[in-house]
Amino acid sequence: MIEKEQESFINWDFKEAETKQFTHGYHTYPAMMIPQIARRLIYLYGKNAKTLLDPFCGSGTSIVEASLTPQIKEAFGFDLNPLAVLIAKVKTTPLDTAELGRILDKLLVAQGHNGVPDFKNIEFWFKPQVTERLATLKTAINKIKNKDVKDFFLVAFSETVRNVSNTRNGEFKLYRMAEKSLEKHNPWVFKEFEKIVLKNIHGMKEYNKARHKTKTTATLGSSMLDLPLKPQSINLIVTSPPYGDSRTTVAYGQFSRLALQWLDYEDVASLDNRLMGGKASKELEVKINSPTLKSIIKEIAEKDEKRAREVLSFYDDFDQCVDQLNKAMAKDGYVCFVVGNRTVKGVNIPTDKIMAEMFKAKADYEHITTHLRNIPNKRMPSLNSPTNKVGEKVTTMCNEFIFVLRKN
Repeated sequence: MIEKEQESFINWDFKEAETKQFTHGYHTYPAMMIPQIARRLIYLYGKNAKTLLDPFCGSGTSIVEASLTPQIKEAFGFDLNPLAVLIAKVKTTPLDTAELGRILDKLLVAQGHNGVPDFKNIEFWFKPQVTERLATLKTAINKIKNKDVKDFFLVAFSETVRNVSNTRNGEFKLYRMAEKSLEKHNPWVFKEFEKIVLKNIHGMKEYNKARHKTKTTATLGSSMLDLPLKPQSINLIVTSPPYGDSRTTVAYGQFSRLALQWLDYEDVASLDNRLMGGKASKELEVKINSPTLKSIIKEIAEKDEKRAREVLSFYDDFDQCVDQLNKAMAKDGYVCFVVGNRTVKGVNIPTDKIMAEMFKAKADYEHITTHLRNIPNKRMPSLNSPTNKVGEKVTTMCNEFIFVLRKN
């Protein structure tokens, strides 16, 4: 199937592509890399790869695709968002679908619960009857003894939480429905959960047939810190990193907050602050060896020094990631990054060029190519607020740049 798909390749847009094959459709997630991109990159640059790394794995697209590729024996994913890691782990864990069906039948007739979560504004985000039914479902899922099976149902539960909440459809940031919409909003919790689980069981059936014996791991952790990988052990990196500060681009923490609170994770409100660029730099000195970055920071600072420090903080954090990735990369290995070029204070930031310069500053990396892609499907807002001021909106990026480096 993959060989035929690659032979018919036209361009990187994948405008009509089915992006929910196998386990890819388990759970929505912000700014997901579509599987066809990861698949194409693995096909082109991973022919001799035994190991794959996604240091910003999100919901696991790259490691799912690695597990569908016979030559890759081990795939590693890391992310700071516990919800992302849970989704990625479940998407790459084969399970007996008949058993999942039997457990679903039991969950759908569950009654009673051990209490509702005690988190701030729960009554603002959920109607009382919805809260009661979610609590019943959660109590029943928590009784499942097999952890892999339990996690499978927790991912479906997480998606259900999002869908039956009072949040506006199609938004990744937390916005409550308008009052008129809220009056008509009476979701069937168990029906929604059943629909999601049945869809995911179908995806698991497809995945079980196509999966190879690739060992996959999804780990909660920051790629800015020492990665638990052997030096020079990675042959291929395929990733789509965050593009900058989450306040004005993609708020991964906000998207995940309600589900994580229902799943009893702690300190979820500060997640966005812990991601790359979460805290502004205290100074404007660019210590990173990237001429393009130095020029960009200077240009933004002339318009708004605070925003320049915020942009710089992202690249300061990313530079720590480059140190870790360079240590892990084997000679002749390929680095494939899918990035977008943001605009801050009217200044376009060439993320692909800056990141390539950062890698080249660490070791002998050769720039192989940069592919341009139009974004027809990627779930990102078409408009955002670069200043967070009401009414001030600009068009977000509609292109992606896929840059490829090889370590010599």
